[in-house]
Amino acid sequence: MWNQGGIDIKEFKVFSDFACPFCYIGFSIAMRLQEENPKLSFHWYPYELDKETPEEGSNLGDSISKEQIEIAYRRIERLGSEYGLVYSNKTRKFNTGLLHRAAVYAQEVGLFYPFAKKAFKAIFEEGQNVALMEVVNEIGLTAGLDIQDMVKSIEDGRSEHKMEEARELAVAYGIESVPTFIREDGGKVTHLNEYNKFINDLTK
Repeated sequence: MWNQGGIDIKEFKVFSDFACPFCYIGFSIAMRLQEENPKLSFHWYPYELDKETPEEGSNLGDSISKEQIEIAYRRIERLGSEYGLVYSNKTRKFNTGLLHRAAVYAQEVGLFYPFAKKAFKAIFEEGQNVALMEVVNEIGLTAGLDIQDMVKSIEDGRSEHKMEEARELAVAYGIESVPTFIREDGGKVTHLNEYNKFINDLTK
């Protein structure tokens, strides 16, 4: 448990997108924080950076120059190295809408972390197209989800309801980039840093 100005800090909201390489780092930070501080909790909210990405995926180089990608990944890989993250796929991006809906279910049944860990790895290390149901099913199976119930939650609108709630909350909080961590006092942290520096940013 952390203490800021005499107030116990226990819960954080986090807006994140599986398509974002920085969110992979933010997820890894939160996972480590929770392992070291079991009383902390993080509630994850889906945030789709590009809903228009086609099902077959697209090339990041179509909208961003190769030089910009290389510059960005120098920082991404430096920060990610602290958590052993591998970024083999740096140019192919995929639609994460289906993946987010499955992740909503995973969070409801208490398996968000194993699901998200495999999901990020599938995108950035393995370059898998997470817009495909068979890929999402495999991620869910690896995480220990009941796949039939997961699919049902997507088809019957349960996950969609949570997606809409997240969109409304993102507007209310003025979310403009991900990952964004929101403290109980409403303070927002968006700039990633080395682990110990990030903890200072999150609690100051």
